[in-house]
Amino acid sequence: MKIDNDPETPSPTFCALPWMHISTRPSGHMRVCCTANASAVQDKNSTNKTISEAGVLRRDDGKPANLATTRLLDAWNNEYMKSVRRMMLKGERPASCLKCFKEEDAGHRSKRQWETSKWINELGLEDVLSGTEEDGTIPPRVRYIDLRLGSKCNLACVMCSPHDSSKWVKEYKQIWPTLENKRLKSNMEWEKESGKLAWSGGSYAWHKKNPEFWEDFYEQVPTLRQLYWAGGEALIMNEHYEVLEKIIEMGHAKNIELRYNSNGIEWQPNLFDLWKEFKNVIMHFSIDDYGERNHYIRYPAPWKRVVKQLHKIDDYPHGNLRLTTATCVTALNIFYLPEFITWKLEEDWKILNKFPAGAGMIDLHLAYWPPQLNCKVLPDWFKKETTLKYKDFGKWLKSNWKKCNGVDDLTWDEWKELPYGIKRLEGLVSFMNGEDWSERLPETVEWCYTVSKKRDLDFNKIFPDLEWLEWYNK
Repeated sequence: MKIDNDPETPSPTFCALPWMHISTRPSGHMRVCCTANASAVQDKNSTNKTISEAGVLRRDDGKPANLATTRLLDAWNNEYMKSVRRMMLKGERPASCLKCFKEEDAGHRSKRQWETSKWINELGLEDVLSGTEEDGTIPPRVRYIDLRLGSKCNLACVMCSPHDSSKWVKEYKQIWPTLENKRLKSNMEWEKESGKLAWSGGSYAWHKKNPEFWEDFYEQVPTLRQLYWAGGEALIMNEHYEVLEKIIEMGHAKNIELRYNSNGIEWQPNLFDLWKEFKNVIMHFSIDDYGERNHYIRYPAPWKRVVKQLHKIDDYPHGNLRLTTATCVTALNIFYLPEFITWKLEEDWKILNKFPAGAGMIDLHLAYWPPQLNCKVLPDWFKKETTLKYKDFGKWLKSNWKKCNGVDDLTWDEWKELPYGIKRLEGLVSFMNGEDWSERLPETVEWCYTVSKKRDLDFNKIFPDLEWLEWYNK
């Protein structure tokens, strides 16, 4: 799906990232990009995976390329990556990229589209493709690294797991053995995946096990243009601050954009002093709903603390920061997003989602995993209620859209056509209604109420419009 004003590309399926980017998992696995890993979950069964661990780069022996045992650039021109590039140049859809294409088919602007637009506009298509050989080999020049230094985290979000959050480990060991639904228990089985990780030589402390990684990483810093931090939770990791200090010392900070997905609950006192040395900083603040619903989803984040921290970043004084929400859309919050957006628009913000970010409203992304929290699991009658609610919210926006941050110079006709505003909300509804996954509702019920009980939370009180879930299987 072509978006107006996007640059021309070699084919309709082209993405710039395989030519310039490496992404890591907290386990040390390398992958095509962070979105590619979700391409294995594209149907309501969630077992019909086109390839195992779609998007994870493979060595010649078939094992995942893991940075605990593999050099950073060893996977750069392996057959997997070369094949992805060749397919894209021919207009084919690689299996690792199905998530983006599925979102585009539902009317969403995907990561493939906005990343490609960003990098071609900044670097030029000729620069991105420079040195590409017929078999897909490209020069070893990394421009953009997604760096995840293990799973250390201070939150245990309901849609997360020990794969990405150390905070989940203790509770997981208490919750998982009690799960009764076989498919739910299989999908949430972390121990099996931990065994696979050990088989591949990986580790959640991969960056400590392979000192050669740091040699390889700092060799790429002179050509690096973006360093993306995600979790675990980078802002509580000492290594995060050490890397920034080293890049500043090397004299390359002014050429590099920092980007984060962070819960923002805590950070070290020198963070803003480090940020001001870099070209730009983009902070995607993880916040999924208003009040107690956010506390439930991003447990145990205290709402007052979240708002206080968000305002601290909104008051950042150095001028090189773009602050957005990073709202993860699940079955738990899709019905409530209009209230959350209303809260955001009526709170006093300086730079949070200032136009063009999120059309001045919020930025959001769809949760594919775990499947029991995918918004497609909702029953048809509730999807219809949600759809009507969004239509009513669209009417409210027509009278209140000027509350969006930074839209003073736009007209209503201009604003309503922006891809991240009303059109993005319409895309959410289209995605939700696109498939019926309601057969998985028993898993949704068991997961939500099991987690609620363990955490002494009243699900029905927190999500009153979803209390029907409790009786769904009775």
